[in-house]
This record gives sequence, structure tokens and C-alpha cells, in this order.
Amino acid sequence: MSAVLLLAFGILSALLVPVVGVVFCILLLVVQIAFMAVRAAVARNDAPRLMQLGEFVAPVFSVHVATHDEPPLMVARTLQALAVQDWPAERYEVIVIDNNTADPALWQPVRDLCTRLGPQFRFVHRMGVKGAKAGALNIALEQTREDVTHIVTVDADYVVAPRFLGFAAQALRKTGADYVQFPQAYAGCERVAAGVDAELEEYFRTNAQMADGSEAVLLTGTLCVISRKALMAVGGWSGRTTTEDAEIGVRLCRKGYSGRFIDRIVGRGYLPFSLRDLEQQRHRWASGNLQTLILHAPAILFGRDDMGWHRRGAILTQLTAWLNLSLIPALLLLGGLLTGWGGNMLLMLAAGSVLLSFADIVGRLVWRGLRDETPWAVFAAAIAHRVALAPISALATIEVLAGRQMRFVVTDKSGTVRGSLYGFPIVSFVLFTVAAFALPVALQDGWLSTVAILALMTPFPAALATARTLDRYRLILTRAGATA
Repeated sequence: MSAVLLLAFGILSALLVPVVGVVFCILLLVVQIAFMAVRAAVARNDAPRLMQLGEFVAPVFSVHVATHDEPPLMVARTLQALAVQDWPAERYEVIVIDNNTADPALWQPVRDLCTRLGPQFRFVHRMGVKGAKAGALNIALEQTREDVTHIVTVDADYVVAPRFLGFAAQALRKTGADYVQFPQAYAGCERVAAGVDAELEEYFRTNAQMADGSEAVLLTGTLCVISRKALMAVGGWSGRTTTEDAEIGVRLCRKGYSGRFIDRIVGRGYLPFSLRDLEQQRHRWASGNLQTLILHAPAILFGRDDMGWHRRGAILTQLTAWLNLSLIPALLLLGGLLTGWGGNMLLMLAAGSVLLSFADIVGRLVWRGLRDETPWAVFAAAIAHRVALAPISALATIEVLAGRQMRFVVTDKSGTVRGSLYGFPIVSFVLFTVAAFALPVALQDGWLSTVAILALMTPFPAALATARTLDRYRLILTRAGATA
């Protein structure tokens, strides 16, 4: 509530004292342009050459699978794929760490499966774990065998390829990196959700690939392989932010460790099964990465860590990939049009900031789609899905800046139907409704305000389309028995 009151007070102050809003919008435009310029500069860096190390000792892996209230059948598929790896059995182990799952019907079948899979698999169940996934991964780290050289994280819904660990060893050998990150990919998207898949893939095809040139790739939580020595050197996982993966990636970079992006699909998980779940996931990514940026901003921008400007820029572009700064200028524009306060300069700057943000999120997908020759239908759908999630990213951004405490929300993969309104885009609907009232005034104000108001109305129909897509995706997977 304090964050809402603070936001309302700021908007009211800016409308009553227009110079405040004008200064804020100018600063915001400068920040938006600066982020775009940094991204463009980082994109020009070439990837470092692959290395062929003379002496290379095959790694010993400890695969950590963190679970919380997960469907047992889904976790079983993940573990069965790990059990048939084309990698010497004595050179890897699998630790399943179930944290805070109260229902025995969810965790006991997983425990029994680990027993059947043999001593290579270990199951740990703990209640009262703090720090969400980060706390669970630290417990798994404590349970790791002494001879392990690398830690591997795999999400509970990911089915990896039989040669996953072999590919990981090959990547470590060729790059000489301290940690590597494989792209996240999703099963069953081809028929109904190719656009959602493409929207999520854009992060890896753009931000991760750009960061690879600086060997400053941040982790994304699953399908990552980290040197145990490096992981211990930075103090293990931290629950200070809701994206523990990106946060530990920053600490690894600050300590001088090298991280590479390996553009090879080695496993597939599940998309969120509803719009609400997708929104919660995006909210966590946007808020968690911004928390990480604020936490490490002094070191990234001004610190004496052994990082060049290009590495700092790569970290910055990854942490701001989901950032959206358009909420306050959107509210200033709507408030100014509906109340008649603020003046023409404030309306013009607020509209310009909204349109710049809109052009940025759409432009990145268009550029990537044209470069990769993505079918028009797919990347048009990807644009619609990115637009649908823009209000949630903007809300997450302002909540963190206002000091609201964030909590880790696990994406539900049970496939349970929650009711007809569970996937209704409430934030987008409110924005659409207010913008519809402001549209007649915007038409009189001029083309800039009109186009900005129309842009603010697009997330709602885009969100309805995304909700229908995810409903069809959920039905296909549940009928195929993917969840239980």
C-alpha cells in the first residue's frame, strides 16, 4: 500500500507542479536512450574464440534439481532423463532438494523414485527453508560429493538430452570458461505457442549472445554449469533477490570468472500454463533483475572490480532486458489528459517516453525476427506476447523502485484449471479502460498523444490472445499426460 500511495503522491505532484513532471520525463528519456545506446554498443562485440586446452580433466558433475510443490510425474520425467545420460555413471550424481513441500503425496513419490534409480540419486526433503530456491540450492551444495568439480542446475520440469552432460563437458573444454549457460527451450510449442516461445527465446538470441562476447553471461536458473571452485569462491547462492541466478552471475563476473553462452538446445521444459502464471514469471524476472541491478549498481557503474566497460555494459543489458520504465509517464499522460493539468510540454514528453518504450520492446523483436528470418506469423505473435506483458514489467519496475519487498513465486506446472478469471489480464484491462476514456481528449490534443494512448490500449487485446494461446497449450500437454 505504501508503494501505491507514494506513486499516487508523485503523479499528483507532477501534475500540479508541471515542472516536476517535465524534469522527470526528460530524465527518463535520457535513461531510456542510454540503455538503448549501451545495448547497441555491446552488440558490436565479437564472441571470443574457442579454446582447445592441452590438458583437460573430464569434469565430475553434481546435478541439482530443486523442487517445491511440483507434480511428481513431471519431476519423474526430469530424473529419468538424467538417469540415462551418456556420461560415466561414476562421474556424476543427482541431488533432488525438495523444499517446503507440505503434502507428502507430492514429494514422497519423488523420494521413492530416487531410491529406485540407485545410489547415484539422492533425495533431500526439508521444511522451513529460507531463501526460496537459493536456500534449497545451498542445501544441495552442502550435500555434494567431495570429488565434484562442477555444479549443474536443472529445473524440475526440464527433460534434458541424453548427451547433455557430454555437451556440457565439451563446452567447458572448448571455451575454457568457469561457467556456461545453455538456452532455455520449451516442449510442445510448435502447434500453438510458437510465438510465446520466440518471445522468450529473444533474450538468449539477443542479450545472452551479446554478453558472450564479453564472457559475462549471467545465469538463468536452469541448464547452467558452474565450476564448484568459482561457486564457493563467491559464497554460494543468495536469496537477496528473486532472481538468484542473475545475482550470482554478477558476483561471478565481479570476481573475474568467465561465463559463456552455448547456443545449443540440450533440454526442454514447459511454458507457464496460464496468462496469470506467465505474468507472475515475468514480474519475478523484471523485479528480481532490477533488485540485482540496484544491489550491485555501485560496483557495476563505479566499482574497482577488474571489469572493462564492455563487460559492465553486457551485465547492464542483461539485467535491464525485462525492465520497463513507461508506467509513470503513462500515468502522467493519462492523468494530464483526463484532468487538464500538467500542460502541453508534460503531455508531449510523457507521450514520447511511452512511445519510445513501446518502440524499444517491439523493435528488438522485429530486428531479431528479420535477422533470423523468423516466419512473419511467429514473430508477429511474439510481438503481441511481449506487448501483453509490458504492463506487468512496468508494474514490477515501479514496485522495486518504490521499495516494495518482493517474494519468490514458483511457476505452477500442475496444469490445474483455476477458474475463468484466473487468466484475465486485470492490469491491462484497467489500463485499457482508462486509456479509452482519455482517447477523445487525446484526439483533440494531437497526433503524439493519440498514438501514445492507442499504444497503451494494445496490451489488453494482446493479453487476451496470449491467454487463449496458453490455454490451448495447457490442454494439449495435459491431454498428452505431461503433468499429473
